[in-house]
Amino acid sequence: MNKSTEKHIILLTGLGHFLVHCVTMILPAILILLESEYEISLVKLGTLVTTQFLFMGLGGLPSGVLVDRFSSKRILIIYFIGLSLSCIWLYNSTSYLSFVIGMASLGLVAGLYHPAGLKIISHAKDVSRYMAYHGVFGSLGLATGPLFAAWVSNSFTWRFAYLVIAFISFFGLIMTLFYSEEKNENPQWPSLKVNLSHSHIILFTVSAIWGIGHHGVFNFLPYYFSERVELGFNPVTEGGFLTGFVLLLGIIGQLFGGRIGNRYPRKSLLVWVVGLNIPFLIIMTFSWGTPLIFFACMMGAVNFMFQPISNSLIADVSPVQGRGLIYGISFALSFGVGSFSGIICGYIGDYLQTNMIFMAMALILIPATIFAWLLKKNVKKS
Repeated sequence: MNKSTEKHIILLTGLGHFLVHCVTMILPAILILLESEYEISLVKLGTLVTTQFLFMGLGGLPSGVLVDRFSSKRILIIYFIGLSLSCIWLYNSTSYLSFVIGMASLGLVAGLYHPAGLKIISHAKDVSRYMAYHGVFGSLGLATGPLFAAWVSNSFTWRFAYLVIAFISFFGLIMTLFYSEEKNENPQWPSLKVNLSHSHIILFTVSAIWGIGHHGVFNFLPYYFSERVELGFNPVTEGGFLTGFVLLLGIIGQLFGGRIGNRYPRKSLLVWVVGLNIPFLIIMTFSWGTPLIFFACMMGAVNFMFQPISNSLIADVSPVQGRGLIYGISFALSFGVGSFSGIICGYIGDYLQTNMIFMAMALILIPATIFAWLLKKNVKKS
């Protein structure tokens, strides 16, 4: 792989990863506005979150199969076109039902990206480092989503945020058309009879539980900040900008995770990067103001160490042939199972208190830590 191809891959997958996380983080930042505009409860807001990420997970599994059959390039073309059309639909959405349909469409299209992008990167010689770069773009997208949504909502309307994403996605389509694929892409229909080891099963279990905790925390963090932090701005601006700042610190976690993932056994590191989230989430449950911001930032940096380590572990235990399907399964479980955090957290927030959402997510990560420890004893490099 020459330097020119490497740069194209970094830019292409970087933009794709940036957009998929940027567009999905617009919703958490505008929950307060949707609550007022559509006159709905926190449970219905949680249903929107669940719809977006459930369909994102549903799109991940067939994407893994289609990537192995039709190549990453073709799936990325469909992804960028579909993302533009879904965002235009949301821009024109005027009712709760219409918005739900838009969330389902957006989620399904967004689910196509990860298996395609990750398989392209998995061919790189220094896979852990490239996974870290890829993760940085994703973290930038996560941070930009609520920041951009908060600014646009305050200056114009939340709908304009989706329209801008539609235009940016068009440039991603152009970059994809000029991408030259690796020759080892598999032109045949892959077998769905994947040889899954104990390590795969444990990794999938960790991904599913992690998905609930991760999405539950970050989809309701803007709402939580708006309740417990007062900086003199309107609630949407405060929640969006503070969440964006926390997610921006996730870049440190991505880079550090990729760095230590090259130096130390990833199977051991996974236990720590999952478990260290728990004490920070418990402290956040009882924090207000500046302490809440501080501990949320610490949690954000630790939280995003998970991605480069987990994705590299999948490459460790999976053969190149059919790897797209393996990433698809992991992605589908992480986002599909994780999507139910929207409804779960909505009920917790409505019937208990919003702060108890973070206590519940801390408790959920305990079994994920246990399974990560089991993985340490089972994983073998393929």
